[in-house]
Amino acid sequence: MRIFYYFSLFILYCFLISSLIFFFSYYSIINEKIYKNRFINAIQKSIYFKGGYRNIWQNKKECVNFDNRLLYVPKIGTCNFKNLEFDTKLTFDEISRVNQSYSKLQNKQNNAIAVLGDSLAMGWGVNDDETYSAILEKNINKKVFNQGVSSYGTIRQVKKFKISGIDDKIETVIVHYNLNDLDENQKLDINKLYKNESSNLIFETQDMNMKWLLRQWKRSFRVVFNEIKKLLPNNNLGKIKINLNIHLQKAEDILHKNLNLKNKRVIILFIQEPNMILTNQLKKSSRKNIEYLIIKLDKKNFFIIDNHINKFGHQEVAKRIEDIL
Repeated sequence: MRIFYYFSLFILYCFLISSLIFFFSYYSIINEKIYKNRFINAIQKSIYFKGGYRNIWQNKKECVNFDNRLLYVPKIGTCNFKNLEFDTKLTFDEISRVNQSYSKLQNKQNNAIAVLGDSLAMGWGVNDDETYSAILEKNINKKVFNQGVSSYGTIRQVKKFKISGIDDKIETVIVHYNLNDLDENQKLDINKLYKNESSNLIFETQDMNMKWLLRQWKRSFRVVFNEIKKLLPNNNLGKIKINLNIHLQKAEDILHKNLNLKNKRVIILFIQEPNMILTNQLKKSSRKNIEYLIIKLDKKNFFIIDNHINKFGHQEVAKRIEDIL
């Protein structure tokens, strides 16, 4: 009977503590406050990603236009993009994201570099002159076209590059690969055309009501429990095990099939996050002009709640690319 009493008391305390952490985390997030505590951060991440609290760049009508070849493309001009940890302005022309040094290099566009990628390459969460493309351009005094667009897989990245018509200017192509790209790379036909009504799917939002709040509260108990388990020694809870060869081979096949890579240097870039474990030794590309660059970043290079690389991460990526160019 005593054991049952203490067990019930333990459960009650866990319930109260988890509830306290959840409501403090929720109150903090609606007041745009981030605290460096693993339990609070875990709850805030759950609300941010699974609770629909995150603003998504491609959901903003002022930032994108429907496109029948790519589903959506960045609007020409500047739009504001804000989330808990950043308040940024993104500027695009008809080819790429632009930055402050752009005008200085108008006459130096030959033998340029093109960066293909998704939100990481685009610079989700950083300003125009803080992306690794902008930093690299400034450091090497060579034009870098940042063609990254949020959520594009390799298929649409290649398609955008071909549409832009800058192939003859490009000496080096950097393809920033993300694990999310595999699904699109396996399923999407590069010749697919979208109907105009497809654009309505981009702008869906989530209604945050009492039912939503209770659902997040219920999820918080599992989140806190998982964080406690992560404190145990010799555990890989929360780690993502990846056979990167499968991913990069598919991306490489898409590049080889759809682009004329003759006389071009091609670098497939991958950022290894702190929670990633590579399960297989990475094979070298079988094609002479394609190489892999794996950059392992620390937690300090990422936003605390948002999983994207911050300005320090972009600085590190630019440095690593510069080292091999």
